[in-house]
Amino acid sequence: MGGMFSTRVITLMPVAIAINIVLGYTVQTVLKLPIYLDSIGTILVGVLAGPIAGALTGILTNLIWQYAPGIGGGTIGPFAITAGVIGLLAGLWGQLGVYRSRPASGSQLLVAAVGAAALVLIFALPIINGNPAYTDPNIGGYPDWVYTGALVIAALAAVVVAGFIYLRRDLAGLWVAVAGVVTGIVAAFVSAPIAAYVFGGVTGSGTDVLVAALRQGGADVLSASLGQGLFSDPIDKTITSFVVFIILSSLSPRLLARFPNGDKLTDASPNW
Repeated sequence: MGGMFSTRVITLMPVAIAINIVLGYTVQTVLKLPIYLDSIGTILVGVLAGPIAGALTGILTNLIWQYAPGIGGGTIGPFAITAGVIGLLAGLWGQLGVYRSRPASGSQLLVAAVGAAALVLIFALPIINGNPAYTDPNIGGYPDWVYTGALVIAALAAVVVAGFIYLRRDLAGLWVAVAGVVTGIVAAFVSAPIAAYVFGGVTGSGTDVLVAALRQGGADVLSASLGQGLFSDPIDKTITSFVVFIILSSLSPRLLARFPNGDKLTDASPNW
């Protein structure tokens, strides 16, 4: 336990919590986008320090955010359960070595780059493709440029993921994208009952327009909340996981090795 909560980990956690809150508040409350981006710090701590540290970072993020002066209140507190699960999964991915570099070349590398880009597009397009939240101003209330902007963001995200994998010649990016998708699906199933039964599907964030669109299509509140989660969470957690992967890739092996999961991030391993 002492190693898990070393001075480095304890120092990192408040920084990670601040990153979560600032980005999450900006994306969800200010910009009202249909994603979250409030778990970069949680996943970073989980990958570096293990499931318990990751879960604690996620839970504390939501509880502090709920009661923070100026931006507190709202609906974020009960979703501390989801944030904790995200941190647990991040710690599991870290311990399994998902974020460890896997150098590759040739067709293997090309397949990994294309596969990761396809994952991003597959889970980004349902958010925007024909979604009445964007195309019907009576539901979403978005300006005309938002739909095009969302398409451009999805395409750019796919290109960045593929380019990063290919240029760095590293298969790990594909596994990071897969871990992000799995994390997002689990998070959606954990969040849906909270959103539906505690808040009636209305949480005050940009994802509400997706719930409204699904409710207008005839779905009940739980199905609409789950549908919204399965739209938003996989792409959100894939993008978030890849941001963490980029951050970790920029750090020296010597620094990574000082964290509890450091050996899982720096040791050589088979290209799986």
